Amino acid sequence: MKRSPIAVMVVIVFTMLLSATLLNAASVEERLGRINRLSAEERAETLEKEARNEREVVWYAAMASDRAAELIKGFESKYPFLKVRFQPGGASRQLDQLLVEHRTNNHRADIINTRRSFVGVMAKNGAIARYRTPFRASLRPGFTDKDGYVNGIYAQPRVFLTNTRMVPRDKAPKSFEALLDPQWKEKLGMDTTDYDWLASLIDFYGRSKALELAGKLAKQQLNMRRGPTLLSQLALAGEFPIVVDAFPEEVLQLKNAKAPVDFIFSEPFVPVKTPTTISISAGAPHPHVAALFVDFLLSKPGQDLMASQGRWASRNDVGYLVDLKGKKMQIPSSDWDDKQVELIKLYNSVFALR
Repeated sequence: MKRSPIAVMVVIVFTMLLSATLLNAASVEERLGRINRLSAEERAETLEKEARNEREVVWYAAMASDRAAELIKGFESKYPFLKVRFQPGGASRQLDQLLVEHRTNNHRADIINTRRSFVGVMAKNGAIARYRTPFRASLRPGFTDKDGYVNGIYAQPRVFLTNTRMVPRDKAPKSFEALLDPQWKEKLGMDTTDYDWLASLIDFYGRSKALELAGKLAKQQLNMRRGPTLLSQLALAGEFPIVVDAFPEEVLQLKNAKAPVDFIFSEPFVPVKTPTTISISAGAPHPHVAALFVDFLLSKPGQDLMASQGRWASRNDVGYLVDLKGKKMQIPSSDWDDKQVELIKLYNSVFALR
């Protein structure tokens, strides 16, 4: 039996509406997953086409505004038809807000950058989507996970900062064991919240030896303060000559300002702070722009920008502000992500805090 032209048209329209409905009903994760299975050229074309309709992306950024502004400028220069709406704030507050949005089904955030240790909390609550971007293949070990939730963008090594007026470079300690020399008693500064430092120590030495070493270090009567910037300033002011866990980029900024400071990469390994990651919200209102933005942050141009800011970028083909050749970079293992309370208690116990 032949159908009338009107009936055929009704069927076509109904099919198109059904397809559109099913597409909209698909989760952010499913939609982006389908796109990631396309060829490189088709994938790029599809993301850009859909992004043009969405026009913007909302970024919950636990990052200094000036650093974020440089990344936004790079992205918007590449995609001048897109806009990044930037919401700065502390990592914990941003995390809480994202979880509330997810529970109330009132989504505003498209992407959130935070510590890797927070990714598990967001994933368990269903607040973020897996995003297996092809750019993951270019990232260093420790910056991704097998499940597709973790996409690390950078990390920060820890170094020994020295006041060169008080301790010449050739007299400065080079290893963790060297810090135990009696001459450094009461002359070392350290952060009261550097839990990742202890995690790296345990991952490298094993629990028993690491805690023994950390316990001996604690007996050096450390000058414990909160925050790397404050520690650097106090060392520069002569309160103590050495900071155990400084950030290289802060030391370089001081050196560029002609301050009498220097830094040393510790032996036999360099402890690294848990990577900062970028995640897409499970209910992202603008998922395709979000995907483009994540891809930009993981691309060579985006990573080069982060490296210029003093970050240790996650891509294998992006350098650092100093030569790390031959250095053992010890990122805390992902096992610590679910054991943060235990790690904090252990750190506080070793260094007699609280």
